[in-house]
Amino acid sequence: MKYDIDKELKCLTVFSGSMVGRLYPLVNIGNKLNKCRSDREVTVKRYMTPGYKGDKISTVVIEPKECSASLPCIIFYHGGGFLMSAMQSHYQIAKWYAKRANCKVVMPDYRLLPKHKYPVAIADCYKTYLWVLKNADRLSINKDKIIITGDSAGGNITAAVTAMLNDRKQTLPKGTMLIYPALDKRMKTGSMSRFNDTPIFDSKCAKIFWNMYLENKDAERAKYASASEIENLGFFPDTYIEVAEYDCLHDEGVEFADKLSADGVKVELHEEKKTCHGYEAALKSDIVKTCINRRINWINNIFE
Repeated sequence: MKYDIDKELKCLTVFSGSMVGRLYPLVNIGNKLNKCRSDREVTVKRYMTPGYKGDKISTVVIEPKECSASLPCIIFYHGGGFLMSAMQSHYQIAKWYAKRANCKVVMPDYRLLPKHKYPVAIADCYKTYLWVLKNADRLSINKDKIIITGDSAGGNITAAVTAMLNDRKQTLPKGTMLIYPALDKRMKTGSMSRFNDTPIFDSKCAKIFWNMYLENKDAERAKYASASEIENLGFFPDTYIEVAEYDCLHDEGVEFADKLSADGVKVELHEEKKTCHGYEAALKSDIVKTCINRRINWINNIFE
């Protein structure tokens, strides 16, 4: 193997970025069949919630079993290049958050490419955040304790929603958590140049996804697509970022952390060594277990 990727992630290395790009319709069929369901530790509820331009989308709310008091909330925007729906690994991680951080996790089924281009995904997710605020009492959510998070494209959405909330004078979350986020449509970093053949996702895929997502929109019409281009990020709450060592998105995650810190934001940055993009899918790995433990500690500190 060209890259020194941990043996625990071997199951992921068989998938090239181009393969994932070609197989996404089949992946989405499988994802739709494997819906998020209640289990012994959490209860899953479904709601139809407001989306972009008055449309409705499906949203899942995951909560610990037999919870009664008003709980903190994590709003989780799943990754998948704006092209793929939530996977079982996303749902499992959301369940871990709900159980171990004793909170509710809200996951909108935002609309996807190729049919729904910018800004549909981020607008659907922005509307979900406002829906949580508006319905906090009914949902038994403490609206003063909300974190938003996302991996990959979900990290992009997390940053975009935070910027939209700030510009529109809405209540900001208490924290943001970005997992190998896609943050810069300019694709100008060193890791974008280096990693054009990494497993799961590479710079060739990134270019295809950006072109499909933005469809030649200019910078002004796509102002929330690329959070790295925001001049001042001082409005962000405390932020946690993870990046994968062998990932074309590595450098933009690091640069975003540096920019946040320079603008006065408290940032916790972790580089996961010997990993590729999408390592969260290896749920049984020690890598993921370590990351989840660390995230839970950070989440609990924010909620406290």
